[in-house]
Amino acid sequence: MFAAFLSPDMTYSCPIWLQRENPKAASETLQDAQERKLDRFVSNARIKTTDHVLEIGTGWGSFAIAAVRKTGCRVTSITLSAEQKELAERRIAEAGYTDNIEILLCDYRALPMPKEGPYDKVVSIEMLEAVGREFLNEYFECVNRLLKPEGGMAVFQCITMPETRYEAYHASTDFIRKYIFPGGHLPSISMLVGALNAGTQGTMIIDSIENIGPHYTKTLRLWRENFMSQFDSRIKPALLNEHAAGSMTEADVELFRRKWDYYFTYCEAGFRTCTLGDVIMTVAREGSMEIAEDVEL
Repeated sequence: MFAAFLSPDMTYSCPIWLQRENPKAASETLQDAQERKLDRFVSNARIKTTDHVLEIGTGWGSFAIAAVRKTGCRVTSITLSAEQKELAERRIAEAGYTDNIEILLCDYRALPMPKEGPYDKVVSIEMLEAVGREFLNEYFECVNRLLKPEGGMAVFQCITMPETRYEAYHASTDFIRKYIFPGGHLPSISMLVGALNAGTQGTMIIDSIENIGPHYTKTLRLWRENFMSQFDSRIKPALLNEHAAGSMTEADVELFRRKWDYYFTYCEAGFRTCTLGDVIMTVAREGSMEIAEDVEL
């Protein structure tokens, strides 16, 4: 189903579009914008050929493929989805990067330390929303354990809730958490920073926090257009094939379509009005000289 509305690289997260004044902005594709975001992660993390990178949350492998293609690094990526692991491994093999990328079916809390020692870099793209408020500190404790203590860097992308609305949001429920992502949780930026400091015992410093939330507006509109145009020809047959004969009626299919139609529109409105944010947070161990490698000193 997801292939019907995502870009060909199967990235299911917010991209980075060109600025409006750029003459190429009107003609760039969703794939172009997603590649730009993935490149931002590679550059923000200062990934090198010699780095061993941990990715928490594989998706369908787009970041791992992009990182290896650009730098030749080694990536270990973890997921809880056997289906995502299977497709990601197939796409990685097609790209010719099997020797550089390993996909593990593993919870981040159970991931053992590599035999050669901690990871050089950690990356996680829109996975923190699935962690939950009560486990944020533990998440960053795991990052702290797995990241090398000197020079390590990490980059996270996370959809966020404004500070003024967070407590009311946390105390209630909404359409997304009830029908689309049960158990999901959008932290505020201050909550992310606080959990980072607590989980890493103050050993990480923030290099930058960039809000790319407005870029989600166009993305969600395009995803919705793709979803609706492909629904009858691709998505509906896939749904009926996935469920046993007769277990999904025409009414069920229509309900599914309307839920996702509303989901895309609901989220587009949230990002268009800046009611929701989406931040890329780049952090590094205190004293990491890679932060300054592009600066004339």
